[in-house]
Amino acid sequence: MINLLTKDVFNKISAGEVVERPASVVKELFENAVDAGATEIAVYIENGGISRIFVMDNGCGIDKDDLPKAYLPHATSKLKVAEDLDHIETLGFRGEALASIAAVAKCNISSKTADNEIGYRLSCEGGVMGELTETPCVDGTAVTVCDLFFNTPARLKFLKSEKSEENEVTALVEKLILSNPYVSVRYFVNDKIVYQSFGEGFKDSVLTVYGVEAVNNCYEISTNKNGLLIEGFIGNTNFLKGNRTYQTVIVNGRWVNDNTISTAMHNAYSSYLMKRQYPFYVLSVTLPSEFVDVNVHPRKTEVRFQNNQVVYGAVYSVVSKVLDGSADALDVIVNSPKKSKIIDDKPLSESTIISTPRDSFDIGADPKSLRPSKLVEMGYELPKAREVDYAATQEKYVRPEPILPSAKIAQSTPTEVKDFTDTSTVGDSAIDDVFRENKEYIEKLEKQKAKKAEQEQIDTDAPVTVVGQVLNTFLVLECGKDMILVDQHAAHERILYDNFCIKLKTNDVVKQTLLVPYTFRVNVKEADLLFERIEYFREIGIDLEAVDDVTFKVYSLPLDLVDMDFDAFFADVLNDTKFKEDKLPGILREKLAQKACKSAIKAGDKLSRSEINELLAMLKQNWGLKCPHGRPVCVKISETEIYKWFKRIV
Repeated sequence: MINLLTKDVFNKISAGEVVERPASVVKELFENAVDAGATEIAVYIENGGISRIFVMDNGCGIDKDDLPKAYLPHATSKLKVAEDLDHIETLGFRGEALASIAAVAKCNISSKTADNEIGYRLSCEGGVMGELTETPCVDGTAVTVCDLFFNTPARLKFLKSEKSEENEVTALVEKLILSNPYVSVRYFVNDKIVYQSFGEGFKDSVLTVYGVEAVNNCYEISTNKNGLLIEGFIGNTNFLKGNRTYQTVIVNGRWVNDNTISTAMHNAYSSYLMKRQYPFYVLSVTLPSEFVDVNVHPRKTEVRFQNNQVVYGAVYSVVSKVLDGSADALDVIVNSPKKSKIIDDKPLSESTIISTPRDSFDIGADPKSLRPSKLVEMGYELPKAREVDYAATQEKYVRPEPILPSAKIAQSTPTEVKDFTDTSTVGDSAIDDVFRENKEYIEKLEKQKAKKAEQEQIDTDAPVTVVGQVLNTFLVLECGKDMILVDQHAAHERILYDNFCIKLKTNDVVKQTLLVPYTFRVNVKEADLLFERIEYFREIGIDLEAVDDVTFKVYSLPLDLVDMDFDAFFADVLNDTKFKEDKLPGILREKLAQKACKSAIKAGDKLSRSEINELLAMLKQNWGLKCPHGRPVCVKISETEIYKWFKRIV
């Protein structure tokens, strides 16, 4: 039996695709405001956006007759016919946002157009519309969303903590500010202003989100390449980050996750990157709408280009020129960027905090006259679609030649591959044999891999006698009819490393208070991770405290790590994928190994007999150990091997 779903059911299903969390609601409402021609937008959230989300703009507003249609599914002012999908120039166009949000929350829209003297208000709770009433308001639209998922408890329980949801919204607003540099944005969290941009271009938006340090360490670029307008801020080769959260890609004014542009950027920086380093950039690419498909993801966070090679080649070429310092870079770098109102990255003082959007939102200009084209504002005139010849302007792309096997390998006997998919020729028992052979082969590989990683066991049945030291690096020991060589540096390094690890695991750490606390700032994504694991830092002797939502201070460190590079350590920690789960994450092991390496006896150090005896006592005849970097501590040479060297036996 086939059932026709009712309106409330299919709206909730649609909401599952569009409204995943409070950040999804903010994104949809913000993009609607931009499409309405707004030049000023205020975003306000309470309790991570779960209790209340408020978005107000000075856009063109919604007419009285159109207001009830706004809550209907598949209702939009941005499309009329199917052909419009080939030329999408707006951020939102599906007509599902407000209907989906209203299906799982309590919504209220107040709007006024410039032609009307009075505004109108319409509420919708769980998909049920209220009455249309008059209300005094300024030109534009204000949308309030309360009690998100109040009627879908299954979705509500899967939300994270209020702080985590707040950080998700904050991270999203940062991307929206960066992708809409000519829109003034005010963002409030629980009556406190977090961000305020002035809509004066990319420099202003980068200053707002990342501060003056980022601007001082970035190239501002703007150029036309192969019919694409490429602009934004890219970090210099010394301004690198520990993860990819400092990378923003914008396509036709839309913040997206795009693999083509991200790969081009990474490859352009590749020769300047070291382990766990990622470039910083805010890059905008603008091209004719018919050459990019934005209708490939329900939340419109991905795009598809008609020709990936053109986009890749243009971005890679431009960024490489700038980073390599070629003469052509002078045509790309903006030498005199527009001066911003923001002069530093200090938090706004109380005197500069603007009233929350619930109190006022001062809009004095005609919204219809406030939305000139972004490209016209920047002085660029993008070629029309029919004038862009991608084939003619495309740089030659040479596909790398495949690495062919050597002649010897090519001429070797081919391995027989059993076909177990043809059931007509292979019985059930044969299929079982094939799977058993495959399983045994995989288990064999796993055992070989594990054997390489584990410590080798060296048995010593007879007493050990110290013969001496050779090359000021190796200790020579005699054990029965065997000779044992000990790498003094590797042995001492392993002993120190094990002692460090034991102290951390047993909380027996000696701490050193810093004379001046180390202060560092992170973004909201990184801050969320630090807040989750702040107790872990204290357990291992790092007294970490939060100054505000994105600023932290370190007051003391384990004595064994007091001379480490703070910037590198926390950058590596935040990039460690196992940091959340592992009790002793890999990056901390690496730091301990480095400390042990620096503190251990060095190769070339002349040791006295008492120092040799003390080192061997600490080693406790654990001859099979390896140093933290994987090198063997000891090597045992049998009498038979030595006799063979001198041809005493064959």
